[in-house]
Parts: sequence; C-alpha cells; structure tokens
Amino acid sequence: MESIKHLQTLKRPVIIACRVMEPELEAARAGSQAVEIIYLEQGLHRTPKKLPEIIQERIDQAASYATVIVLGYGLCSNGLVGVTARRQKLIVPRCHDCISLFLGSPARYDAVFRDHPGTFYLTPGWVKHNNDPLGTYQVEYLPRYGKKVALWAIRESLKNFTHIALINSGMPESEALRRRALENAEFLNMTYIEIEGNLSYFEKIIRGPYKTEEFLHLQPGETITQSQYF
Repeated sequence: MESIKHLQTLKRPVIIACRVMEPELEAARAGSQAVEIIYLEQGLHRTPKKLPEIIQERIDQAASYATVIVLGYGLCSNGLVGVTARRQKLIVPRCHDCISLFLGSPARYDAVFRDHPGTFYLTPGWVKHNNDPLGTYQVEYLPRYGKKVALWAIRESLKNFTHIALINSGMPESEALRRRALENAEFLNMTYIEIEGNLSYFEKIIRGPYKTEEFLHLQPGETITQSQYF
C-alpha cells in the first residue's frame, strides 16, 4: 500500500507559478492538497529578461522527480521565451497576458478589453503584495522620491489608463479588496469598475485537461518561442 501511494505522489504534476496567482490557485486546488505548487517571487515581470533563467532553474530542480511540469504564467512580455522542457513534458497556458487566467480565457480577456480599453486590473495577489498603484506609490516611490516627484511618477506611468478594475473571483476579504480598489481609483482619478473573475483556467492548471487550444505542450528538449502563441 505504501508503494502505491508513493507512485501516485510521483505521478502528480509540479506547478511553477507567479505568487500573484496564489489566492486563486489555492482556491482551485481545494481538496487536492497533494498537488505541488512552487511559487516564484511576484514582480519578476518587471525584469522579463531575468524571468526565463529563474523559471528554468526551478524546472531543472523539479525535473528529477516530476512526470509533468505546468507553468502558471502567461507569455509575460516574452518572459517565457527560451524556457526549455527537460526530462518531462512542459505544459504552458496559451495566454499572452496573465489577466486571461484570472478571467478564464483569452477570449474573455479580449472581450473585456474591447469594452474597457485603458484598464489597470487588480487582483487579490496584486493588492496583498502592494503591487497596486497606490501600494507602489506608498511603498516604493514615496520613500525614494518624496511626495511631489512620487505623485508625478505614478501618474505619469499610468497616464494611458482610464479605469481601475477589480477582478472579483469571490476570494476571502472581497470587501476589503473592493475598498482598496476604490481608493486606487480615487487616488488616480480613474473610473472604478468590477469584473467577475473565473477560476476555470486555474482549475485546469491544477487538474487538467490540458487541451492544446488552451495549453502549449513542449516535449523534452523543446523551447518556448513567441511564435507558438500565434
């Protein structure tokens, strides 16, 4: 019996994901605690040239025991380009932007974008780690530059945005998240909207099915390229 349990453990996928997705992934894997998820530092998308090396390192570490590795990332400003499957298949969401994961599909993201272009999206993970605009202003810009320059810097960086959107997937403390999103909108003089989230893509990352129209399938030795997303 013990050997059977051991084999079942070895057959589970290893998921390597951005920590911004932790609330949604943890909700999606409820009841499947045997699934292994390796969370990487949030904010690596700001340095996309470093992202492939960091992800590759985690893939190489998991390659000694995983039967399949699944990434919890969109293409992320080409931050996945160059990542290579090792001893096992590598499965990757077929999404340019991680917002598609929070909304359930790239098609849903495209529809939301058409309805509300110029939107800055907030999720529980962004707010929790102070990566919302207000958090960036308070934690990063204000101590470094002082109030006047910090205000100019945050508003200049978001000058092409007109809306702040909270993607609400029914996570805990949703009222606190809503208040924070409204504070962001007021601070930046933007229009606040709320969009219903969808955990289905996260559930597929956890359990499958990994349909080819939704996920890239890289065999051992194959490398992620930008052209695979078109």
